[in-house]
Amino acid sequence: MDKKIKVAMVSNHLGVMGISSVIMNYSKSIDLQKYDITIIAGRPIAQQYVEECKLLGIKVIELPSRPKEPLSHYFHLYQSLKSGGYDIVHVHGNSSIMSIELTLSKLAGIKKRIAHSHNSTCPNIVIHNILSPYFGKIYTKALSCGVLAGDWLFGKDNFEVLPNGFHTEKFKFSLNKRNSIRKKLQLEDKYVIGHIGRFNQQKNQTYLLQIFEETAKINKDVCLLLVGTGPDFEKVKSLVGTHPYKNRIILYGESSEPNALYSAMDLFVLPSLHEGLPVVLLEAQISGLPCLVSDTVTREMDFGDISWASIEANPQIWSNKILEIKDKVNIDRESYYEKNRKQILEYDISNNVKQLEKIYTDLVGE
Repeated sequence: MDKKIKVAMVSNHLGVMGISSVIMNYSKSIDLQKYDITIIAGRPIAQQYVEECKLLGIKVIELPSRPKEPLSHYFHLYQSLKSGGYDIVHVHGNSSIMSIELTLSKLAGIKKRIAHSHNSTCPNIVIHNILSPYFGKIYTKALSCGVLAGDWLFGKDNFEVLPNGFHTEKFKFSLNKRNSIRKKLQLEDKYVIGHIGRFNQQKNQTYLLQIFEETAKINKDVCLLLVGTGPDFEKVKSLVGTHPYKNRIILYGESSEPNALYSAMDLFVLPSLHEGLPVVLLEAQISGLPCLVSDTVTREMDFGDISWASIEANPQIWSNKILEIKDKVNIDRESYYEKNRKQILEYDISNNVKQLEKIYTDLVGE
């Protein structure tokens, strides 16, 4: 290939978690001798990502915040797309609202336009429904992180699944990291219920606090470790401040070492209202953590150690399941990766990035 294929990765924002981490994993792992990647995203943009991209020669274009300055956001997006000379635009999102970015891409002269679904519903369902009939006509390739997210946005069998690839070995259980983190947080003799995710309505941290209250009433050894940030962080912080067991809750904030935090946990809880294919659930399982997950989450990446609970159930039901897992579930975490290697490697970036490279090459060759 003599000429690099120029790709614009477009996202609403570039925070530390969720879709942003997927974009970063693929951008850093793709063959940059063959593909010229530019990330175009609205604020907020994590500075650590900007620095990583700079070292690799990946350009990051920062746009005004889409929620706060939508007209300015889209104007600058169009200008960036128009002046970039891109072969492909790869738009990441979870609804037909991606029609706006895809239309601007078409107006900017970009012929190959990818719509990539990362969730199984969206918060702006009215706008999504209005744009849906048009949406199917504006993209030229449909990708999805999983079957559930693809069915929701594109309809059955009208998309290609590209799993959320990442460096799986990084999340293998480490006894040294476990001991180090637990000592640092003074949790050596505690049963650590953990959660990592963007603080927002979807991830449902407020409900998790209710679940923990019921659990802490019964068992004095449990504590709750909440990792992440987001639009609901201050709300959750306020609720923690008035929580009857606030002394057993740790608001950790953002972390650059989630792998170590998984090792420190004893149980991972994900009470999400909806999900596409949550990377955190893959990471937690790879660390050998037992997981308790809401029944709204796809089961296509269950390695066999996930317990499920209804999102409609009261917190007491979830609490009972937590205590049951605590008493009965015993996983050999140090050997978990090797025992489940074949299934885990389906989500390894080394495999998934080859699929993405083929998608890009095939699109340009059409």
